[in-house]
Amino acid sequence: MILKTNKIIDPLETLQQDGFTKLNELLKINHHSPTSSSMPEGIYAFRYLFSTQEQRREFEGNANMAAGVAVNDAIQFHYSTDIWSFNPNQRKLAPHKNTKLSKEEAIAKAMEKFMEYVPVNDKDREKKEHFQETIPQTIQQGFLAFEKLNILKSEKVVAEDSINHIDHRLSLPLVGRSDVHFTTSQVFNASSQGVAASSPSHVSSDAMFLSDLNVVELKTSWQRPGKVRKTDGIRSFTSAKLPSTPNVNHLQQLAFYCFSLRKLNRVHPYLIYLTANDHIIFTEKNCADLEIQNLNNYYEQLVRNCIRKERLLSRYIDLEEPDMILAEIAKDVEPGFDHQFYWNIGAKHLARAKKIWSKI
Repeated sequence: MILKTNKIIDPLETLQQDGFTKLNELLKINHHSPTSSSMPEGIYAFRYLFSTQEQRREFEGNANMAAGVAVNDAIQFHYSTDIWSFNPNQRKLAPHKNTKLSKEEAIAKAMEKFMEYVPVNDKDREKKEHFQETIPQTIQQGFLAFEKLNILKSEKVVAEDSINHIDHRLSLPLVGRSDVHFTTSQVFNASSQGVAASSPSHVSSDAMFLSDLNVVELKTSWQRPGKVRKTDGIRSFTSAKLPSTPNVNHLQQLAFYCFSLRKLNRVHPYLIYLTANDHIIFTEKNCADLEIQNLNNYYEQLVRNCIRKERLLSRYIDLEEPDMILAEIAKDVEPGFDHQFYWNIGAKHLARAKKIWSKI
């Protein structure tokens, strides 16, 4: 969907920043992310206001998520010159040099990590067993896709880059981790694709692009479990399908990374979807959503989502106790327990959430 550009008027301009800082300290929330920005208010509140970081780490995953991580890992092990990860000495995320693995070694290392995943139930166990066969095939599709981007010609390929971006319309920074970005060494004259860092819609007419920045967001689609076959008692799986158009949330993620990373570089966005049998690469040349002006609009959507969440928090700026704030938030937002995708966090924490909203 192509959107018209609309300038956003800051809805938080009347909010006292010192009061919002106090609220952040009480609730222990210090940033937005592309993922949290797209969440419905109920699940956002539970994950980031009612749950500590330690509790969030206890949320159950699933075999699909573990398989997606395995594919990303293999791609990064093979192509990346630098991978960002937690540095225990510095106690923060930091880049480290990556010794590139062969394709076979990258797949083996990624699968070794995937095998450590512990399924949450019997159906998840069946999915894990099935994905052991299809993950290597999906990784091979990733290799095919990335080599179409001329990534092998790049001297610097960065994975899991830690991005901390300030948008002055927000009280909190935007923080995220990009999948992969790499530069291609060319020189370009200024063009309509050059954008100043201060505004996503401002075009510089005299900038020189010393290199192109290629920003890649990678998504995977997995086979779904079907019925158990009567002949052998083994569960069948339906084929995974590639999308015909990009997902809006994925476009907002990619827009955030492109806008945050570009400086004097001309940005080329890529959104790649993989299955075990095929892949599709959405680019600015074959998908209007990835044209720079439309990506700017998706970035604006993401900022709007963050503004709405800050407006939600601003209602409680005069309350002094965290428990009082959380009690009022529970009254004001719907939990949306029918959104099973978002509430797939494990029985323990789902029960805790239902207990919170049952008291209203």
